[in-house]
Amino acid sequence: MTKLNTLSKLVLICGLATATLGAGSVLAKGDGHKQGHSQARFLLSDRGVEKLNLTDEQQTKLKAIFEAQKTQMKALRGDNKEARKAMREAHKAKMDTLLSAATFDENAAKELLNERHEKGEQFGLIKLKTQHQVMQVLNAEQKEKFSKMQKRMGKKKQRKQKD
Repeated sequence: MTKLNTLSKLVLICGLATATLGAGSVLAKGDGHKQGHSQARFLLSDRGVEKLNLTDEQQTKLKAIFEAQKTQMKALRGDNKEARKAMREAHKAKMDTLLSAATFDENAAKELLNERHEKGEQFGLIKLKTQHQVMQVLNAEQKEKFSKMQKRMGKKKQRKQKD
């Protein structure tokens, strides 16, 4: 095998490992989950209720929506920490097997990436459905205010990340 082929495979393996571990850390940290959580916390807070002039009926609907989301996320994630740990370890073992093999198995690599991608996609779908339901509860004026607040919060978050 030439040095170029070996180097190419090494770069590919490192990229695959980085992508897989990066996807895992995003799922584990749940940046999107945190955003959804902070959205729920804000909308259900006294400040959110006051800023958006939410009615009692809207507050009740929003609580139900966020509770349903929490239940769906918990079901998808699983309650058993030991089972989640076992799944992570199994994934790591598959990665180690893939990376230590004499030849690179592209199909196995794609399968590993797809497993992570599918779960992330399911989480994303739950979050988007929740956001859609929230927007259906708000009236036009509240939607506009909330949208402006989200943009402002997004800009603040970006500035904090740069600092």
